[in-house]
Amino acid sequence: MISIRQILQPGHVNLSLSSTEIDSAIAEVLASLSGDIRILQWNALKESVLQRNAPAIDAEGCGIVIAHGRTDAVGSLVMAVGRSNEGFPSKDTEENVRLVFVAGIPSALNNEYLRVVGTIARLCSKTELVQKLLSATSPSAFIDMLCSGETTL
Repeated sequence: MISIRQILQPGHVNLSLSSTEIDSAIAEVLASLSGDIRILQWNALKESVLQRNAPAIDAEGCGIVIAHGRTDAVGSLVMAVGRSNEGFPSKDTEENVRLVFVAGIPSALNNEYLRVVGTIARLCSKTELVQKLLSATSPSAFIDMLCSGETTL
């Protein structure tokens, strides 16, 4: 089983998203993955993630988006995260969207696909953890908090 720590790198955590709507926020977070050696075909990954039209969902105290694509454009799992300090509205949630997760998952890793997306959703259902993620002061601290939550699931 692959852990979030093995997938998510500090350079792929943006704690100050400038986007003010879902599609541009997903694109902004996705852009942080550009140049990652695990990505075999950048345009195919981008298309795979963007074509899914990921809806926002209500988490504990904020809206979140989990945009992901299953594609052979990646050689292994990749992930990026963005946090909006102000948040932005979504037609799908009562709360403003504050967290945007993007993942690229190789087609052959069906079980890992389900596990990663499910883990993020379960982690974001924990009020205390979400509040910590919203106040993290560095990408490394954000990852540490996310991973500490993952070990308790």
